[in-house]
Amino acid sequence: MSLFSQLLAYSVVGCVLSAILYVAFGQITVRKLRKNPKTKDALGLEYASGWDIINVAQVFAFPRS
Repeated sequence: MSLFSQLLAYSVVGCVLSAILYVAFGQITVRKLRKNPKTKDALGLEYASGWDIINVAQVFAFPRS
């Protein structure tokens, strides 16, 4: 197996793992936030399906300024 094939395989495995974690984060965290009436309107406008998951992940990732 060549070096390129190995690197490609590692990157594909990393992408699949990150997609699984993204779905799990959306199912666990954002579902609870959607059910809460106080935070439901604060999730932002959903331009595409799953956009509110990105908004919540961004809030957790970036520090308050």
